[in-house]
Amino acid sequence: MVYIPGFLVSKVYQRGSLRNIDDGFEFCFVNRMTPLQISGMRDLSVDVDGRLYQADKIKPILSGQPISFSDGALARPIAFAKDSSLVIRVAGDHLSNGRHILKISFITNEYGGASIKVSDTIGESEPGSRWSRIKRRLAGERGRERAGPLKVEGELGGVSLDPDFGRLEVALRREEPDRVPLFEAEIAIPIQEWFLGREISSARDEVEFYIRAGYDFVPVIPPFFTPRLMRTAPDADGALSDGDRTRAWLIESEGIIKNLKDVEKFPWPKAEDVDFSSFSEVAALLPPKMKIVGMLSPAAIFGNTSQSMGLENFSYALYDDPAVVEALFEIIGSTYVKITKRLVQAPRLGAVFMSDDLAYTEGTLVSPKIYRKYVFPWYRRIGEILADAHLPFIFHSDGNILPVLDDLAECGIKALHPVEPQAMDIVELKKRHGNRFCIFGNIDLEHTLTRGTMEEVEQEVKKKIRELAPGGGYGLAASNSVPDYVKPENYRAMIIAAKKFGKYPIRV
Repeated sequence: MVYIPGFLVSKVYQRGSLRNIDDGFEFCFVNRMTPLQISGMRDLSVDVDGRLYQADKIKPILSGQPISFSDGALARPIAFAKDSSLVIRVAGDHLSNGRHILKISFITNEYGGASIKVSDTIGESEPGSRWSRIKRRLAGERGRERAGPLKVEGELGGVSLDPDFGRLEVALRREEPDRVPLFEAEIAIPIQEWFLGREISSARDEVEFYIRAGYDFVPVIPPFFTPRLMRTAPDADGALSDGDRTRAWLIESEGIIKNLKDVEKFPWPKAEDVDFSSFSEVAALLPPKMKIVGMLSPAAIFGNTSQSMGLENFSYALYDDPAVVEALFEIIGSTYVKITKRLVQAPRLGAVFMSDDLAYTEGTLVSPKIYRKYVFPWYRRIGEILADAHLPFIFHSDGNILPVLDDLAECGIKALHPVEPQAMDIVELKKRHGNRFCIFGNIDLEHTLTRGTMEEVEQEVKKKIRELAPGGGYGLAASNSVPDYVKPENYRAMIIAAKKFGKYPIRV
């Protein structure tokens, strides 16, 4: 399940819309970003303060028209146009006056699974009282005081907080900065909230998290969606945890796109419709030396193309129906090129990160010849745009990508992430290819961060810094991302250990 970042949620949730109605309560979203179309929706649920409401209690109303669905099938495709409103009505008890935490989870055919968490308030204890007016005025004054860049205060692991993107730039040049930088492509919202000790509901909250957690950048995504099918695990016996029950998985044997007709009728998002306003919002909050990393993710050219058909069907189509494959790559690749051209104009941009899984543990998902024919030409065009803008190109892929490292270098990629321990030996990778790539990774997710102790985390961080940091060109990160099933205390132990032991010259 993808957790929608707070700075994106704040753009779509209509704060103040939560209210009681005759048979329950309702709240509202307004699409202020990108036009969307949804042909199927499953596993819709609403959690209010820990109480779960399933789909049979939920009635979505889009632009005044009720939406009906059964077993995931919609009576008609939903066009969620820009500036249109989506009201969610929930049958149940009335909510009490005060603040409530809402979590909305769902899976759609086109865009996969997502979880949106917001807070809103119903009523007030003394409506219209003098004290309530004073509180509102004080809140407004505090809001004005908090406008502008966040102040940097405090320390982490005995090191003063001092976010400075120059530190990451030095590492990307494969040189030694003052200390080993931290780098993560994605940190699940529940982990961020645990670390901060409060909910993440705005761009300001997320920027504060990245400062306090010791990063030199904030990742920002220009939201771009292509079709994919996802499912949740069956839970007939009720044995799954709440997290596993809502976690969605890609379906390799199914896809929205099956033939050229499907390609032609799907409402592909246009690059010019992608919303970039979050970049300006985040940029205005950054301390002077902190920057943004623009994220072309969670799946880019190969991922979005193969997932739109399902990897199994895509693999057959490479031989049985190459026309549909070529059409998909043309649409998705050219759109990413256009998005990149817009992205390099974003304020306070320090680098661009592209996520596109090309491999599994043993090797590439398809023959490197397929990547060279359909994928890498688009990477090269993106690399040229970034090189012209003097922006580093960072690349993420799971699995063993050794067979295509030369190709990635030729595309202008300067850094690799996350180097899964089960797929590649990161020490050997740096020894053989550290003259071409900065390397980010690879604290183990299979055991250390998810099931290990804080002492085990510290020992692994020390070992990675000792083996990889000398000479520069290394940034410490988890071996994929920081998902919600990581032990939060282990995440904290990892970033504290990086601060304690990562100072150059390395002496651990």
